[in-house]
Amino acid sequence: MRKLLFIVILTFSAISCKETAKSDSNVKTINIEDLKPGPIANESLSEEQLEKIQFIQKTFSEVYPVSLEETITNFKRDQNPDNEIEIWLNMAETFQPFVLKNQGEENFEARKEAFTLVLMRSMMPEKEAVSNSKMKLEKF
Repeated sequence: MRKLLFIVILTFSAISCKETAKSDSNVKTINIEDLKPGPIANESLSEEQLEKIQFIQKTFSEVYPVSLEETITNFKRDQNPDNEIEIWLNMAETFQPFVLKNQGEENFEARKEAFTLVLMRSMMPEKEAVSNSKMKLEKF
């Protein structure tokens, strides 16, 4: 059952990413420690955007513990926050059914790995996401 859910998660992630088959030779992978936040591109966000961001932050708060204020600030850094919000909403839609089926402290690591995989899949092709996610659990 978990393998089927894992396949469903990957499928939804693939659909939400709308990836093209081309590979870009200019794409580089860098360490997260080397990243620096960009400047604020949008001083304010609409009420609708803020409601969606609040939903996103609440959905991932257990496995991605970033405050609502920091989450809002991060979306303000995006040149087009609506696109980024849409990506994160698709990620949340994929993640929520997994969380509902894997509740409890004993499944916390599985939820963290699922989040990592969904996040990685939103940024890269399936095979690369799986290999970069460094999954430890075999329960999927």
